[in-house]
Amino acid sequence: MKKIASTIAGAVLVVFLVTCIAFALAALSPTDAAVQSFTSMGIAPTEEQLAQKRLELGLDQPAPLQYLSWLAGLLQGDLGTSLRTGQPVSDMLFGALPYTLLLAAASLAVAVLLAVPTGLLCAQRQGSVFDRVVRAVTYLFNALPSFFVALILLYVFSVGLNMVDVLSTRDASGVFLPALSLGLPLAAWLSRQIRAYALEQLNAPYVDGLRSRGVSERRILWVHVLRNIAVPLLTLVGVSFGMLLGGSAIVESIFSWPGLGYQSVLAVGHRDYAFISAFALTMAILYLVLNGLVDCAYRFLDPRVKLGASVSGEVSDHA
Repeated sequence: MKKIASTIAGAVLVVFLVTCIAFALAALSPTDAAVQSFTSMGIAPTEEQLAQKRLELGLDQPAPLQYLSWLAGLLQGDLGTSLRTGQPVSDMLFGALPYTLLLAAASLAVAVLLAVPTGLLCAQRQGSVFDRVVRAVTYLFNALPSFFVALILLYVFSVGLNMVDVLSTRDASGVFLPALSLGLPLAAWLSRQIRAYALEQLNAPYVDGLRSRGVSERRILWVHVLRNIAVPLLTLVGVSFGMLLGGSAIVESIFSWPGLGYQSVLAVGHRDYAFISAFALTMAILYLVLNGLVDCAYRFLDPRVKLGASVSGEVSDHA
């Protein structure tokens, strides 16, 4: 019980610090939502107009008092009102969250489907032409940021081949290019990690024992090795999903995908403190929940892994 209580207390502290830092960084901007509301319309406001607008938006109070007011509303289940749209922040968050989850899941699916077989085959064929070519390609994609990959794919599929619209639609076809933009760099990173884990297993003594018993190389690779790297692979997948949730803002903006990342970029541009803080809160909670699910999955895959313990990547022989 003490461990659970300390974990919950730590999670609450992390969430509080994240929202506090996010609000502080937004408040330190040289302009505020009142100024942005006029400049976005091409109006040069007077001091009187700014004062009136700040009063309307509740920006006439010092930043610490604004944060405490937002925090008090949060404790009552109210995330506040967007300074950009005038809509409840909770409605905006819950409206955009499914799009971000869909994009993250699709991107992760692309990455895993490419990385697992590629990494395993590279380990099995270490030093071959296939291994060297794949390592060179993955090294290249590791060096390319996802937004650059997005621009290349946008040019090829939308401008060159005219296969998809420049702006993403809201259906399954619209998620294809954004998911590919995020999934390809992630697949490159994952495949290199999986290759390293698989090589470690292929050099383990139990593999020699399986070969001496006449077990095929295919079964050794796709059953025994894959099973033994399941726990570190789960770690990679969990970390990757968290990265996709918080790191898709630029890609969402490029394709105008209506997820949390796109909305957060708009919020930062308009100094929408309420939405920025709520976005940071949502991301922090998602990260904590995801970590908890991954910890629980550890025990399911390997009962010897204790909750809260770090996974070193060395998985003993289950064969």
